[in-house]
Amino acid sequence: MISKDQIVSLSFVRYGALPLGLIALVVVLRIFFFTPFRVMTTAQAPALRLGAWALARRTQSPDRGSLILFHTERSGTSTSAQSLMVARVVALPGDSLEVRSGQLFVNGVAVSDYRHPRDTREQYALRLPREGGVYPLTSTNLVAYRAALVEEQRLFAPARGEVALHRLAPKDWLTALASNPYHTFRRDYYWVLTDDTSVAPDSRHLGILPADAIEGVIFFSL
Repeated sequence: MISKDQIVSLSFVRYGALPLGLIALVVVLRIFFFTPFRVMTTAQAPALRLGAWALARRTQSPDRGSLILFHTERSGTSTSAQSLMVARVVALPGDSLEVRSGQLFVNGVAVSDYRHPRDTREQYALRLPREGGVYPLTSTNLVAYRAALVEEQRLFAPARGEVALHRLAPKDWLTALASNPYHTFRRDYYWVLTDDTSVAPDSRHLGILPADAIEGVIFFSL
């Protein structure tokens, strides 16, 4: 025969401890492993449907081709702590990227291109910096590197002999860099593009994306 105390104990497990345990599990998963969000853009259609609920697995090391959720404020271009965007990773740290007549090339090889529509007039090329790598700064790549350079020099002490660009107006950068055109990057950087080229900002507007701006890799949507 079950005693009154046992009934109370079983009731607590069923109606108290179990729900609290489930809530704690959800909180832990949310904080450390996954980020749930609602898709509020058509930038990645049809892969991500407008209005769909999705999950991103927390990581800052996505693969080429991964759909990611990222913070624009950490790329040095926004002050909104809630500014989250979605895009596809097309180039990794250390990769050479080129867009030639609208076609993507990574490390000299044409890659699967999900973008639509494509602008056949689009042309650019750059190297994605790797943490600890020393790269020359030119009039061409400064367009893509600018926000990252300013943010890095605000976060980290410049290497010996490096030009303190964050203290200068951008129009004076090339003149100042004549004495030392090299920069040691302190973070890994990615190049991300939206599948729908007419919607939402991506690296064409934001520049190179630091690894610590990546919230996670999107692996599920409903």
